[in-house]
Amino acid sequence: MANEPPKSSILLRGGTVLTHDKDDHVVVLRDTDVLIRNDIIEHVGENIDPPSSSTQVIDCKGKIVSPGFVDTHHHLWQTQLKGRHAEQGLVAYMYSGNMMSYAYKPEDTYWGQLSGCLEAIHAGTTTVLDHAHCVYTPDHATSALQATIDSGIRAVFGYTVATRMARWDQAQCVPEQDLVPEWAVQQLGDLLENHNNAASLVEIGMGFDLWFLPKDMVLGMFQTLRQKGLRLVTSHVARNAFMGLHSHVQLLQSYDLLRTPYPPSESSASMPYLLLSHCNGISHEDMSTLATTGTPISSTPGSESQMGMGFPVGLDPALKAQESAHVSLGVDCHTNDPSSILLQARMLLQLTRVQKNARIGAEGKYPSENVTGTSEEAFNLATIRGARCLGLGDAIGSIEAGKKADLVVFDAAGSVGMLSAIEYDPVVAIVRFSEAADIEHVIVNGVLRKRGGKLVATDISLDKKGPMEWKETAEQVRRSQRDIQQRIDGLSLQKARETLLGMYHTDTSRLVDAE
Repeated sequence: MANEPPKSSILLRGGTVLTHDKDDHVVVLRDTDVLIRNDIIEHVGENIDPPSSSTQVIDCKGKIVSPGFVDTHHHLWQTQLKGRHAEQGLVAYMYSGNMMSYAYKPEDTYWGQLSGCLEAIHAGTTTVLDHAHCVYTPDHATSALQATIDSGIRAVFGYTVATRMARWDQAQCVPEQDLVPEWAVQQLGDLLENHNNAASLVEIGMGFDLWFLPKDMVLGMFQTLRQKGLRLVTSHVARNAFMGLHSHVQLLQSYDLLRTPYPPSESSASMPYLLLSHCNGISHEDMSTLATTGTPISSTPGSESQMGMGFPVGLDPALKAQESAHVSLGVDCHTNDPSSILLQARMLLQLTRVQKNARIGAEGKYPSENVTGTSEEAFNLATIRGARCLGLGDAIGSIEAGKKADLVVFDAAGSVGMLSAIEYDPVVAIVRFSEAADIEHVIVNGVLRKRGGKLVATDISLDKKGPMEWKETAEQVRRSQRDIQQRIDGLSLQKARETLLGMYHTDTSRLVDAE
C-alpha cells in the first residue's frame, strides 16, 4: 500500500546461526544470514541481499547468533538490595529482601526495576516473567511497569501486591490486614483492559501466593480478571518446613487451575493458567500431576541451592515425571546471583550431574564414561522450552522465519573463554564457556538494545529525563540505594523476623542454622 510505513531492517551477515528442528535438536547453520524486518525474522539463509540502502548490515563472521534467552521467574525491582542476600537463606531473605519494598518509594521502584531489566538484557535475556511483588501502592505498580516498558525488554509483568506492613520501625513490625486491597484489583483490571493487546511488548500478568484465602474468592477474582485479559498467573510452590509440608499441587488441582500454557490469542479459556516457580521437594505424585496437566515450572538453581529449598527441578532422568514436564529457567533474585539465564542453565546441568553421580557412588560404584544431561538440553530450557512455558513458543524461543526478532549475538572469535570450544560445538561453547561480556549484540523485537558490547541509551520517561546512558542510570540507582538504606536503618529486622514467622505459622523448632 502506498501509505504503508517504511520497514526498518537489520541483516546479520555470515554468522553461525543456531536453529531448531521439529524435535528441538539444535541445527547449526554456518556462514548464514538472518534478515530482520521491523520486529520479525523475515528470512534465514545464505547470501541474502540487503532489502534497501538503509538496511543496517552487521558482520557476524566469527560470531554465534542465538535465540534470545527466556527467564521465567525474576524479581526485577530488587537491584538496590544486591549483595545483601549472598550469604542468606530463605528465611533471612524473606524479611530483609522480600518485605523490603516497604523502604522503597515509587521512584526507587522505577530505578530498581529499570536496572534489573537492563542487567538481564546485558546477559542476553530478551523475555522475562517478572513476579513483581513490589506493588505497595498504585504508584509503585505504575513506576515498575513504566520502567519495564522503558527498558525495551519483552516481559510478562506479574502484578503482585507486596507483603505490606502497616507500621514498621525499631519498636514494631505490624502487618497490613488487607491482603488483596480493592485498589489493587481495580488497578490490575484497568491495566489488563488498557494494556494487553497484540502490539504490547509488555503483557500484564499476575503473581499470587495467597492460597489460604477462600476458594470462591480466589476463583471469582481469577475469572473476573480473565475476562479482562489475564492469561498468566505465577506462584511460588515448594514443600519444606518453612514454606509448608502440605501439597499445593493437590489444592491447585482441586481448583482445576492446572493446565497447559496457552498463547495470548486464546479467547476460549475461562481461567488463566499457572506457572509455578521452584517446585522443590514436592512428591513424585505431584510432579506427575504437573507433567500430565502440562503445568509449566520455573527452576531457579542458584537461589534454590543457596536458600535450602531443595534440589532444582529440571534435567534428572531419575525423576521420570520430569521427562514430560514443562520446565524452564529463572534467575529469581539478582540480589544473590547475576541475571544470567546461561549461568542458571550451567548450574542446573552440573547440579544434576552431582546428584546422579552421588547416587551411583552411594551404591559403591563409579560413573563410567557418560554424564547426565547435555548442553543442548540446558540450552533448550533457556530458549524454546522457556518460551513454551510462557505460551509464546510460536512467537519466540527459536530462530525461524515469521518469529519475533529476539536474538543474541556472541563474539565467539573475540572471546577468551570460548576459544576452541566454538570450533568443537557452538552450543557447548555458549552453555559452558560464555560470559555476558561475550555478548556483542542483543536484539529485542527487532531493536538493538545492546550494541558492540554495550547497552544502548535508554529513553527514561521518569520526569521526562530522556535518553540516558548506562553510567548515568547506574548513578541514579546508587543514589536511590543510599536513600533506601537510610530508611532500612530505621527498621528492626528482628521484629520483622518475628512477624514473618508468625505470618507463616512456622514451627521454629524446625529451623536450624546451616553453619
